[in-house]
Amino acid sequence: MDIETFQLIISVLGLFGIGGVIGAYIQHLFDKQKQIGLEIRKIKEERYRSTLVHMRLVLNPEKFNQFIFEKNESHSTTKEHENEKVIEYYYNSLLYATDEVLIHLKEFIRDPNENTFAETAIAMRSDLWGIKKEHTAKEYSLKIT
Repeated sequence: MDIETFQLIISVLGLFGIGGVIGAYIQHLFDKQKQIGLEIRKIKEERYRSTLVHMRLVLNPEKFNQFIFEKNESHSTTKEHENEKVIEYYYNSLLYATDEVLIHLKEFIRDPNENTFAETAIAMRSDLWGIKKEHTAKEYSLKIT
């Protein structure tokens, strides 16, 4: 084997080594970005779930005992108290929710009923999972008010 062939083999092996390192680093960056995206979606899902619970309590404050809350929460609530919580969730949602979620949440605050609840939940579902609305809110609602 002559020196030129040996140099060529060393160059090719070096190229594969550097390419492998660069490829592994890029894969690491993609994996890290994916993990961050999953964590953000989990946080949004938890916030949306909390918002939906308080929205249900705006509609039916007497159902308060059916939900599990922090230990320092009282054992009863009022429609006005729950509505204030939903308003606070609305303002916090300005940081992370899509425009569609914000519009429907605002509509629920202005006119709380089963239909506006379903519209808001559908918008949240679309934001989290990309599931598009295929039916009307009335079709999703258990009770139409």
